[in-house]
Amino acid sequence: MTPQTTTITTTTTTTAEELVPEIEQTLLDSRADRALHERRGVHEHSEQTELSDHERTVMLDVTLALLIRHRLHIDADRAAKAVAAAQTADARTWAAGCARHIARVAEEKNP
Repeated sequence: MTPQTTTITTTTTTTAEELVPEIEQTLLDSRADRALHERRGVHEHSEQTELSDHERTVMLDVTLALLIRHRLHIDADRAAKAVAAAQTADARTWAAGCARHIARVAEEKNP
């Protein structure tokens, strides 16, 4: 993974690397919550494609939320494509891919 040094400027300055832990934690929390519900019998064990779709939705939600928070241009279709392209089982790598998308959008806003 190549470090992303693009600065995301709003009222505070943030780098893409600083977004990764928040994005990663959102995915890990979602996975833990789903596993807890399955252990309690609230949800039966989900099919892999269903899990994949759910996780992609979680990652899209957090990516869009960060775009909004940083007052960046929102293009949901483009964000969805970036989230899907970055998808991997490793939460940190996937989070880094989403953070790179946010950084690219910030670069376009502030070249």
